[in-house]
Amino acid sequence: MFKKEPNRKYKNLEFLDVYQLIITLCLFFACANISIAQTSFTQFQEANNFYQSKQYSKAIEVYEGILTQGEYSAELYYNAGNAYFRNGNLGKAIVNFERALLEDPGNEDIQYNLKIANENRIDEIDILQPFFLKQWWISLREMGSEGFWSGLGLLFLWLGVGGIVLWLIGQERTQKKKGFFVGIILLILSILPFSLASSRSKFEDNSEKAILISESIYLKSGPDDASTDILKIHEGLKVNLLDKIGEWHKVKLSNGEEGWLPEGVLEEI
Repeated sequence: MFKKEPNRKYKNLEFLDVYQLIITLCLFFACANISIAQTSFTQFQEANNFYQSKQYSKAIEVYEGILTQGEYSAELYYNAGNAYFRNGNLGKAIVNFERALLEDPGNEDIQYNLKIANENRIDEIDILQPFFLKQWWISLREMGSEGFWSGLGLLFLWLGVGGIVLWLIGQERTQKKKGFFVGIILLILSILPFSLASSRSKFEDNSEKAILISESIYLKSGPDDASTDILKIHEGLKVNLLDKIGEWHKVKLSNGEEGWLPEGVLEEI
């Protein structure tokens, strides 16, 4: 820990001393980050070795330890999902595959394993399709990550700015005209990927979806144990989170049916 010195002592520091201090601090934090990354990588390799030797419980313990440290990636979630699946924890496997897909939407291996995991669910509940425009927006959003849509938006923005600059400084009338129209069109088009990036970011921060990790439980008509049982549901089922009262979550199934589930039987994606 750096000891804070009285302000009067810093008044006598030369510019070179301040520069050296900044460089030293940057190197210190860079080395600390490298050390943390190296530790996480070592743990990741250890967990993979446990998985390869079919010690799935030990692999899960190490994977979860890395996640607890705040480290995450599509590969980490994917491997954890595989370990949970092999260990017979279907709900936790689906949670991790869903999280992996959030980090890497186009990964075919993740998509395939999530499909296999979902095929092992007991419940077969009809899916109530949303309004076609909403479905189109969701499908488009899922085609890329936040970074992808942000990058595409920036590309359109800068190309649009380039078109406007060409319009302003161009010498020929035809050149100026093309620059203006191309610039305006690209600037307008940049709104779409930026909007998708924002939507994707909000979805990743709070998907408002959860997976049932309990083996089986009854969906209740109200937020208490005395409420009427609506439907028996099983591990791995995905639900939409609507509300929360105390230790109870109000959820919505894919067929539109709503009910309440207690705390601890769900894990948010």
